[in-house]
Amino acid sequence: MKNRLFKKAIAMATTLTMLTGLSACGNSGTQNVGTGASGGQNASGNEGISEDSPYKDMGFDLSEHEDIICYAVGERPTDMDLVLEKLNDEYLGPWLNASLQVEFISWGDLGTKYSLLLSGGDKVDLIYTSSWCNYNSEAGNGAFKELSEDFLKTYLPYSYPQQAPESWEQASISGVVYAIPKNFSTFTSYNVFVLRKDLADKYGIGEINSWDSMKEALYTIADNETQNGIYANGQRGSNEFGDHLWWQNVGADVLASGYDFMYYTHGSEDLPDFDKDVFYKYTSPDCLAYYKEMAEMAEKKVWSPTRVNDTSDPQVNFESGKTASIIWNSAAASTGIKVEDAGIGTFEVYDVTPDAKARRDSYANDMMAIPSNCEIPERAALVLDCIKGFPEVNNLVVGGIEGTHYTLNEDGTRVAGEASENYPWGAWAWGLPGKDTPGEYNEDPRMNYFGDLCESKEYAPKASGFSFDSQPVETEMVVIGSIIEEYGSSFNLGLYGDETETKYNEFVDKLYSAGLDKVMDECRRQYEEYCDSIKE
Repeated sequence: MKNRLFKKAIAMATTLTMLTGLSACGNSGTQNVGTGASGGQNASGNEGISEDSPYKDMGFDLSEHEDIICYAVGERPTDMDLVLEKLNDEYLGPWLNASLQVEFISWGDLGTKYSLLLSGGDKVDLIYTSSWCNYNSEAGNGAFKELSEDFLKTYLPYSYPQQAPESWEQASISGVVYAIPKNFSTFTSYNVFVLRKDLADKYGIGEINSWDSMKEALYTIADNETQNGIYANGQRGSNEFGDHLWWQNVGADVLASGYDFMYYTHGSEDLPDFDKDVFYKYTSPDCLAYYKEMAEMAEKKVWSPTRVNDTSDPQVNFESGKTASIIWNSAAASTGIKVEDAGIGTFEVYDVTPDAKARRDSYANDMMAIPSNCEIPERAALVLDCIKGFPEVNNLVVGGIEGTHYTLNEDGTRVAGEASENYPWGAWAWGLPGKDTPGEYNEDPRMNYFGDLCESKEYAPKASGFSFDSQPVETEMVVIGSIIEEYGSSFNLGLYGDETETKYNEFVDKLYSAGLDKVMDECRRQYEEYCDSIKE
């Protein structure tokens, strides 16, 4: 397989060498992608790399070895070092005279450590970012390098031509790209309800196909299992029920990824009418209705009354048997299988929003950025290109070692290997999947349920290409964000009880006093510009 990869790489290199060399170098010959003047120049540009490197004769000066430091979010897989050793020894070292080191920012440290890394003196060459993980704010602060089209074409010679064109539009802020998006989009924005089937059978819970029937199932579990130490759900203050299911239930979707502007889709791909369909999430009547639903669930003890102080992950709680349900996306079935494998119980996946449409995830939801203070942005980009541009390398980074952590079938699908738990597929490399990422095969029909369901509901709304630049209203956004943080967890956990509506009105008044009207006016201006641009 590796020989086939080399042949394909060399063929591509032959085509790209003249284009890349001429566009980036003019007549100067070699491009220095080392550490400045100390990196040196040489006539061939091949010093330091192997004869069969796909980057041979492309004009890059790779004579000096560089260690690329990448920061990811989450927990470090057990076999991370084993995978990196293979990556560095077989690909990055001989091909680019480089090595990759991956450090992790834990979920608990994400809110504080992320910005400190970018503003401090730590060496950071690549870092995960997302519409939900500091992309817009850090780009606005100048923490990420602006990536021109020339830079991308030059230093992503293999992966740039493969990249979905719409991904750049989704990753741009006011026409400027600050991060390189993934190149494989799935239905992670659609969510389903996973319930312990053994408990559903035990209490005679029937069909679950709506929000209301889901609620009744949760109440039944709460009435009977709380005394046994099992809560019906592990809702937390960060809004599992709301962002993961409620808005899907009422037919609304996000207008700009990473922000709280929403619109009613009416099941249509057409651009929404701003006056009729666009709204700010927290001021919508549907938001108040949602908070009242949460207050009712809290009263029914669907989740632990101490959940506000509990930062444990809902997925972990479900897999360990502490809760009887979880709201989840494409990983729903695999989460349930862990419950069965542990001998805790059985599970079933339910679509409780049968009338909702499903769209593929925004490419801007998973990206890799090069910090502005990175001293070797060109080499960092080339390492990223190698990881994304070659299927064998991409599979290694995303899924581990073939034959150990996963196995490829003849039809191109993959199955988990014996050591898959030590390096689960896609456990951390969310911003790295390439366009040829193999799908998972499983004989269990529940594993295929989610994909089949979403494909049957798939639509591609034109609004998904809209991105919002918060800089013109950054001051207002900061204040609004602090207000949301002040009230959000209590609303999501139903802690206000009978006072929910009173507290909600107080909350909304504060949002408007903080300048929400100005923010919405800016959103309208940018949205109308976007609509005009795609109509041209």
